[in-house]
Amino acid sequence: MPDLALIADPRSWVAFITLALLEIVLGIDNIIFLSILVQRLPARLQH
Repeated sequence: MPDLALIADPRSWVAFITLALLEIVLGIDNIIFLSILVQRLPARLQH
């Protein structure tokens, strides 16, 4: 059975929100990086 004290602990929520924000920021960063790489490809390879 999960420890319900972890759910009530504000530090757990801060850690979860921090990790979620990092995932979002790094996901956007990856999209930007890939779009830059694709722009550098020859036109015939940019499907």
